[in-house]
Amino acid sequence: MKRFFIIMIILVVGVSGAFAQVDIETMQDSFSGFSSDVSSALPFVSTIGLNWSDARVRSLPHFGVGLTVGAVMIPKEAFTDLADSMGFDLPSEITDSTLGVPLPAYTVDGRIGGLILPFDIGIKLGYIPPELLEDSPVAVDYTLAGFDIRTPIIKGNVLLPAVALSVGYNYLNAGVETAVSTGMGQLIDLSTIDGSLGTLTFTDPNARFQMQSNVVDIKLQASKSLLIITPYAGLGYAYGWSKAGGGVAGSVLYDGHEITAAEIAAIEAAFDAAGYDAPDVSADGFLVSSDSTGGAFRAFGGLSVNLSIMKLDLNAMYNINTASLGASLNTRIAF
Repeated sequence: MKRFFIIMIILVVGVSGAFAQVDIETMQDSFSGFSSDVSSALPFVSTIGLNWSDARVRSLPHFGVGLTVGAVMIPKEAFTDLADSMGFDLPSEITDSTLGVPLPAYTVDGRIGGLILPFDIGIKLGYIPPELLEDSPVAVDYTLAGFDIRTPIIKGNVLLPAVALSVGYNYLNAGVETAVSTGMGQLIDLSTIDGSLGTLTFTDPNARFQMQSNVVDIKLQASKSLLIITPYAGLGYAYGWSKAGGGVAGSVLYDGHEITAAEIAAIEAAFDAAGYDAPDVSADGFLVSSDSTGGAFRAFGGLSVNLSIMKLDLNAMYNINTASLGASLNTRIAF
């Protein structure tokens, strides 16, 4: 995860440093394309967690709790296309990659059997508290939360595998921010969008990258217990409402004075009239982002090693729409 955040920092610093040389329309177009590419991967990464091997659905008092860590790959073209349009170089960690850029995730997840009707409920949560990195030059915020409800399609027996259908919801929010001492474009001239607009000036600016996704996820999974291992496989479909982008965080002056609500409204209206997504403008920063909606099918599978109540679960995923890969490791106690 640290490596990914470093790559994000290099990326947004490079973009931010180009603000003084690139006009706002080029910046908006570049971020919109980048946002669309990254947003398409967010529903995929949000599905990490709750991919436990056993498809058998059990009632109370059965329950389990564990930890999942994993990552999915974002196609590197999302980064190289942005770099080409903005006119800056990317680190070799991106340009030399053949699989893509890893987007990591982790969750603490649990599952508990239902009452009366045959179903169970899974809940997951991953969170990095801001104070954890308060002495670091990098500020990181990360939340991945979700739940699902499973019901059995086939209960499973000596010959047949267990098959379950689940429906769930995932929320992913992640950002990275770092101070920049040199090369930072401290002025953004908005007059190229509309001649009536002025100039934003930043004091002690930080570079920031932000992404968010709300996802509905459906999974069909089959598993078969064989002594101490449980192989499993399944298909899933995730549909997400996502947003990604980046920009500058820091104290903002508009034509030399504190920006007002009326001036923010005028900036947003001008961007809308020009056919762009309105930036997030406030006295604390200027962020360019773009919305993206859409779904993707994935195949997944793996196996768990079962040592009494301890389970070690290996999972691999393949995004059918983007041909990108993902993987996760889960360890848990299940009764």
